Amino acid sequence: MKVYYFTEKGYAKLKQEIDKLEKFLKNDIAKEIATAREHGDLRENAEYEAAKNKQANYMAKLGTLQERFQAARIIRKEDLPADVVTIGKKVTIREAGSGDTITYTILGDGETDIDKNIISYQSPLAKGLIKHRVGDEVVVQLPKGAKTFEILDIQYADDE
Repeated sequence: MKVYYFTEKGYAKLKQEIDKLEKFLKNDIAKEIATAREHGDLRENAEYEAAKNKQANYMAKLGTLQERFQAARIIRKEDLPADVVTIGKKVTIREAGSGDTITYTILGDGETDIDKNIISYQSPLAKGLIKHRVGDEVVVQLPKGAKTFEILDIQYADDE
């Protein structure tokens, strides 16, 4: 079974999403199906078909989320070395070619937000940076080609 890594906040967020989706399926979708069923012959009832398809799509999403929840491993700050890039860290890097610096937060799936520079530990950039330390120059294979980065700073993600 595949393991999914989450911060404590990410794990709680996943649980909330599962609970919300289960409630939605039991209440709203069930009502939609019941209402559509009242409109006559189910073989020719487009509204009923649409409601059943919607239910199937949400059930598939729920199954995926439940799989992640069951295979989740929570990463806690006290379990992480302070001086190494890991999940749960903010990493400031400088691109060798341009000299541009940027800070990324590396978190678990479902916690990402590219607008806030929060990336998944499974992203190519994070995979390339993980296990490295301040001062390391790292060549990372990105979708548009390899780039070299210098790690300038590492902090715990919740140290603000």
